[in-house]
Amino acid sequence: MEDLLFESVRYSVHSNSFDVSRLADYSLHLRVHQSCLAIGVYDPENNECLALESYGYETAMNTTALIVNLHNIVQKHSFLNAAFWKNVNIISALPSFAFIPSEIEGEDNDETILSLTSKFSSKEDKIFKNTTSLNASILFTLPQELENWFFEMYSNSNLSFSHSMESFIPEAFEFDSHSLHCYLDSDMLYLTKCNEEKQVTFANSFKYKTEQDLLYYVLFVIDELKGTPQDTTLTIWGEVKTDNTAIATLRKFIGKVNTGKKPKDMLYAYQFDQEPHEHAAVDIIGNMKLNR
Repeated sequence: MEDLLFESVRYSVHSNSFDVSRLADYSLHLRVHQSCLAIGVYDPENNECLALESYGYETAMNTTALIVNLHNIVQKHSFLNAAFWKNVNIISALPSFAFIPSEIEGEDNDETILSLTSKFSSKEDKIFKNTTSLNASILFTLPQELENWFFEMYSNSNLSFSHSMESFIPEAFEFDSHSLHCYLDSDMLYLTKCNEEKQVTFANSFKYKTEQDLLYYVLFVIDELKGTPQDTTLTIWGEVKTDNTAIATLRKFIGKVNTGKKPKDMLYAYQFDQEPHEHAAVDIIGNMKLNR
């Protein structure tokens, strides 16, 4: 299993100031996706990002398979199975989510609203509702079995649950409030846009298999937003490298394609100058800032 853990790593970067004997002073941030787990460790006392790691695994087709993947990583990891953390923050990157603008909040029940955009089981999934800084609340679901597993794993720590879009969008808009932002995972893309008041006007996820799928969804959203590919600025974030062929394909059809930068207002040691790349882990770092 140690070999599997090593082979599945996408990146693993630690600050020299990361002290494993002080985990009770740090917050742990786990971004959970069906095909990858990303990890962040934060020192709130010094406002420093201490560690960023990412591991890929075979896409989990159900909750049990996802828990097996997570269990295999946690049990062989050097610090993930530690009992005491200041806080443990679970960041769902699962596709079930919806934003509710403040002006219509309360007009319908949460389950009905979420069912318009997402597939979930009212018996097996738990609905979370968090307020945001975006003049909207976010609804998202997490399998109850997965929530219970986290509570058992980190029974001695305070747990919080959020969605990756909750921390990604504010950081993306702060970087460029006029761009169409695209967060790429191995098989999922998240697209979001805001208006001049920095309010969310579009946020959705799409599952893709090929570069052609990816291009289709981006062009589809541009059309939905009444824009044109030639006049669109697209900013890429996520777990892909800048030489990824999918990004090269997008550049052939979109007027301007940029990559994002690490969020500001956070200390990074020199070890983070090379890895992970600048546009990775934005939602994890954003979650650190939200939970200072």
